[in-house]
Amino acid sequence: MSHQLINRSPQLLRLRNEGYNLSVNGAHLLVSDVPYVNVTREVQKGMLIFPLDLAADIAMVPPDHTAYFSGDTPCDSQGQPLVSIINNSEKRELMPGLIAHHYFSAKPRSGAYTDYYEKVTLYVAMLSGHAQVIDSDLTAQTYSPVEAVEEESAFVYTDTASSRAGIAAQTEKFRGLKIALVGLGGTGAYILDQVAKMPVKQIHLYDGDTLHQHNAFRYPGAVPLSTLKLALKKVDYLYETYSQLHRGIVSHPCMITAENVGQLEGYDYVFLSVDRADVRALVVNQLKGSSASIIDVGMGVHIVNDTQKIWGVCRVTALTKSHHDHGIRTLPLSENAGPDDYRSNIQIADLNALNAMLAVGMWKRLCGFYADNTDALHSTYVTNLNELGNSEVRNAS
Repeated sequence: MSHQLINRSPQLLRLRNEGYNLSVNGAHLLVSDVPYVNVTREVQKGMLIFPLDLAADIAMVPPDHTAYFSGDTPCDSQGQPLVSIINNSEKRELMPGLIAHHYFSAKPRSGAYTDYYEKVTLYVAMLSGHAQVIDSDLTAQTYSPVEAVEEESAFVYTDTASSRAGIAAQTEKFRGLKIALVGLGGTGAYILDQVAKMPVKQIHLYDGDTLHQHNAFRYPGAVPLSTLKLALKKVDYLYETYSQLHRGIVSHPCMITAENVGQLEGYDYVFLSVDRADVRALVVNQLKGSSASIIDVGMGVHIVNDTQKIWGVCRVTALTKSHHDHGIRTLPLSENAGPDDYRSNIQIADLNALNAMLAVGMWKRLCGFYADNTDALHSTYVTNLNELGNSEVRNAS
């Protein structure tokens, strides 16, 4: 992906052809072997780091005038720090293993950089110019050999949202995970919409149902009428849609049964979005003692007869290898004989989406992406109270 992105971007390819040592890490452009002077007037080589703004994996106009730098404090030829461009010198991990020691802010005379070629060459000049006072032969144009090795990416195109927001290092916590989504109704589809935007390795979709017209009103986005006429399986429609973003999506057009439930033991996380208690019980019992964590969602929706208003509750329960038994107490593992208006065709896509977001939030806390002061493994949201409650604390004695 790094070489392809550079080759597709004329301004980046020009820099490489002129001898600059370029690479791409996530959505960061790295310029290595940049000469600079440190506080003892020694010449060193550092690395400039620029967040990339991309369109179809082609570098566009830089979003601002800032840059990161990995190395000692850069100075002028007399060893005085370049305070004119150093905004702060706080160490920051931009990506795993990609450390910035300084944050620069330097506007060109025009007020804005027109492209990355201008930005890179001007920033390099600000640093290397002082080194060249000491040694005129120094240059950042080293024509370093380019290795013909492509980095693996979970995405069809580069995730520039994480680098732009400065959360690329946190997002990397999801890399390599294998995820299963069991049940791709309204809630499951919204879960997929979010998980597909994380750099997980694989996302396996399990559902044997056909995509019908009423499903379209509970799905993210807009399902075309021409697609509904094809009577596709839900997993096949979602594969076609989300594989345009994520490379690791695999469709399984089948329900989970006693014959195939063992497949779920091979995943890191299993999102369970089913309305059948027997399937839920099958999965919960099968995965007990395995390394797979379950994130189960459930909804209860009723019409309040005297007001004709809808009352609903969204539930998310997580079961991990070390905290599994609370599922017996909190999960509906047998059929409820009482009325449940959710099983009629009441349109509650907002609750589907909310339930999915609560589940994704639970998953991200378990992965260490979000700070978590509760350690809760069971959450419920009730519409009439507009409140979210937590229970089943992981660190409880």
